[in-house]
Amino acid sequence: MISGFFRNGAGFVNAHLISEKLCMGETIEFLVDTGASRTTLLDKDVICLGIKYDKLRRYEQDLSGIGGSVETYVIDDSLLLFGETMDKEERIKILRFPSILGRDVINRFRLIFDKEREKILMDESKERF
Repeated sequence: MISGFFRNGAGFVNAHLISEKLCMGETIEFLVDTGASRTTLLDKDVICLGIKYDKLRRYEQDLSGIGGSVETYVIDDSLLLFGETMDKEERIKILRFPSILGRDVINRFRLIFDKEREKILMDESKERF
């Protein structure tokens, strides 16, 4: 079971992003966005992680939203590991504008988004509630 949290009325989860190709393994805070079709690292995280676009594959479709559209790149060997343990240094890194956890990942789980209790749970099990 993966636990998330609320901040300023929005739900978040933490995940460790791993890419062997980019020699990277960092914890990122993701805004849980059930309206987003794809999980997306936003510019602040890309810059903070030191990711170079020229090392990524250009995605065939641009990402569109309220602010317009932007070029999209793919980290082909990316792996998201969800967990609850983070040290103080990792928490400081993630206190910035969030990347987006989209339906491409959310749909692999049962999602409980309980604003009243300020809890988010993502469960891989096939049991019914």
